[in-house]
Amino acid sequence: AVWSADGSSIFVLNCGPECGGNAASVTILPTAPLIIQSGQQSGTLPSNPTNIPVPGGASNALVDSETMYVMGQELQPDGLFAGNLTIVDLTKNTAGAPISVSDGAPGERTRMILADDSTLWLGTIRCTEGERYAKGLAYGCLTMYNTSTGTVTLEPFQGDLTGIASVTGLHKVYIAEGGQVYIYSTKNASAINNFYVTVTGTAYDVA
Repeated sequence: AVWSADGSSIFVLNCGPECGGNAASVTILPTAPLIIQSGQQSGTLPSNPTNIPVPGGASNALVDSETMYVMGQELQPDGLFAGNLTIVDLTKNTAGAPISVSDGAPGERTRMILADDSTLWLGTIRCTEGERYAKGLAYGCLTMYNTSTGTVTLEPFQGDLTGIASVTGLHKVYIAEGGQVYIYSTKNASAINNFYVTVTGTAYDVA
């Protein structure tokens, strides 16, 4: 689950088929009035949640003002999963059409971060087990989505993506992928020379 910016709502992610369930969705649970009396171990939550179907899958989310970006894996007829990004309008409680992004292992941890130049970066692991790889399409574990233009850039496969960090104001993100550190420009998703951040051993995360 993730919280709204003002703390008035909890957005519960129901990952559906990705986790062995039936249908993916986001359930909005208002926290007001959340009543916890002094000395009590639990309180009372409202009983009127709002459920928003998210056919593309819902296993990770990031809230930006009145917009929620939901990432998940959608089960395909051939039994494989395909990665999707779904944009949820929190003013209308409606979900847009799924946007194809990096495939990943169902039910595994994914990464999402907002960065400079109106970009959203998405990362997965085991992206070679998805629909794109099986069909011989372009595949990779890192996707850049431009929130202004709606364009999707799928970066070439470098291995499992386990960390993303945005360097705000410098127009770049650092990525831990395949055990190494890579740098990408938020202006055009191009790779930046990573000679000076090459590490000995396995890089699992970046901050």
